[in-house]
Parts: sequence; structure tokens; C-alpha cells
Amino acid sequence: MRAEARLILAAALVATVGHAPNLARAAEASAPAASNAAAPATAATAATRAVRPTLARFTTTYAHDAEHHGRAFNVELAAEAIDGKELGPGATLSFNDVVGERTAAFGFEKAVVLRDRMIAEGTGGGTCQVASTLHAAALLAGLEIVARAPHSRPSSYIRMGLDATVVFPKIDLKLRNPRADRVFFHARAARGTLDVWIDGEGEKPSVTLTSEIVERLPFERSIERAGKGDRPVPADTVRVKAFGIPGFRVQRTRVVRTADGATRREVRVDEYGPTREVLVVAPSFDEARFGDPAGADDPSTIVPIAGDDAGALRPTPLQLRPSTRVELDNSAR
Repeated sequence: MRAEARLILAAALVATVGHAPNLARAAEASAPAASNAAAPATAATAATRAVRPTLARFTTTYAHDAEHHGRAFNVELAAEAIDGKELGPGATLSFNDVVGERTAAFGFEKAVVLRDRMIAEGTGGGTCQVASTLHAAALLAGLEIVARAPHSRPSSYIRMGLDATVVFPKIDLKLRNPRADRVFFHARAARGTLDVWIDGEGEKPSVTLTSEIVERLPFERSIERAGKGDRPVPADTVRVKAFGIPGFRVQRTRVVRTADGATRREVRVDEYGPTREVLVVAPSFDEARFGDPAGADDPSTIVPIAGDDAGALRPTPLQLRPSTRVELDNSAR
């Protein structure tokens, strides 16, 4: 199945952008190995690759159980499209051009996506995690970020300020190589771990990256009363239709020091809007039990929860209680 999807993606990219980044790997994956096949690289080539310094590496994790099969498949397929790409001096890489349109025609599967700060089903869900992991690695490698947009709310898999949302063809992640030598992109996704790293031919810069919360934006709470035909809610409980997630304003600072002593400092502020909490209660429920509707209280500390709607994904601690300040560097990557 995955080999077939690789071939579909490769063929579709040939038709739309004129190249097939996954075609060789797809053919290798789907064809039996030949006993007399030529070695993929000469000893000299292998030695050259061995001395390339790794400029930066970034890793995120994803669910890969049966429930999340579609999303995991999409993460792995998009990672394969990125793997092996190289960028010459002054050249720019477009995530949308490399990965292609996230449709069934390109081999992608249906999975949850973020739409207007709410969870919905769509084809290609999970590719934003690949874009975000690539973006974080590129920041730490000292590459220039030509185009990047943050998500509309905090992500569950990466720190705010490091994420990158992508929507084909409108929203893209574009990375430029400011170096005098080539850079090489690598990506591996398997068994719930996505690893992206970038190698270069020249010297490695020193990069520090800081993400700091400068403002917390509380979410609002909406109360809906169960009506005729709705799933009933016991009188003293609530049903969560959508979990509230606070919003944040985050300042990201990057300092890049190159081998020749030049220093580049960049500051960017991203805003992640709050996600409204929606609770369903019985017609006789007293809303005053909740107190301040603009707070960020967990409703389960006030009144028992009868259950969650199918689309109500519980937020993670990374979304609810992120660290005020996080500092990263590429010294050990």
C-alpha cells in the first residue's frame, strides 16, 4: 500500500512540477532486489558524505496506532518526499512543490486537520507536522525562512514559534540557503518518531533559538442546552463538544553566528488565538456553577463530565500549560 502511494505521489509530481522526487525510492520499494544490482554510491562518494557536518536536527513524535493510521501514513509519505533533497547556494525550497497537493491522487489519506481552529476531517492531515519539524530544523541550521505561517492555535506536537502550517497551494513553507555551499535535507518517519536533519558541505554556524510567551489569552466558554433529538445529558453533568485552549503571543528570537564572525539576530512575534470551549448541559442545569466564563478552568473540576463528542480532542499539556521560555541551540545536533 505504501509503495503504491509513493508511486502515485511521484507520478503526480511529474505531471504538476516536472520532477519525481520519490520515483527512485518508490521503484526500489515496490520492485524485488536484484542480486547483481550496482552499489548506490562509490566509496569516494560515501566518504564525501561521511564528512558532511550536520547543521541541525529536530525530532517530533506522532501517534501511529490503528486509530491514527491515516495521519501516520501521511506523515511518513511527506517525510519521504523531503528526504534526499539538496539546495544549492542561494536556492529556495518550497514544501508545496516538493510534497505536492495533499489529495488521494497524490497518495494521501484522510485524517484530522485543523480548520478555523477546530478539528475536522480532511485529506493529508499530518503533513503540517512534517512542515513544522522541517521548519524547526531549518531555523537551527541557520537557513533563511522566506515564507512561513504559524497555526491558528497551539500545536500538540511542537513548541509555539517553531510550527509551520501548510495548505496547498495557498500557504507554503519556503526555505532559502544563504550559504556558499550546498545543504542536504534528510527525513525519517517510522513507529511514531519523525526525525529531520540538515547537512552542509561547509562549516556549521552557531545558532541559538528562544521561544518566550509574552501574553496569555484566555479562552471563552459557551453553554449549549441539549434539545429534543440531541444526545441526553444527565442533570448534574456536562458533555464536552469542544475543549477550550488558551491563546498566546510568543516572541521567537534567533541568533546566528557564522564561522567568519558575522552575527544575525532576528525577532518575530506569533499570535495563536484562543479556542472557545463548548459544553452541552441539560435544560435544567444552573450555569452559575461555572463562575467566570472567560476563565481557563477545567470543567471536570467543577462538575462531572458525562463524555466527549467524537470531534472533541483533548488538548495536551503543551497546548494548555506550555513553559514560559524555551531555549534551543544546534551545538549537539
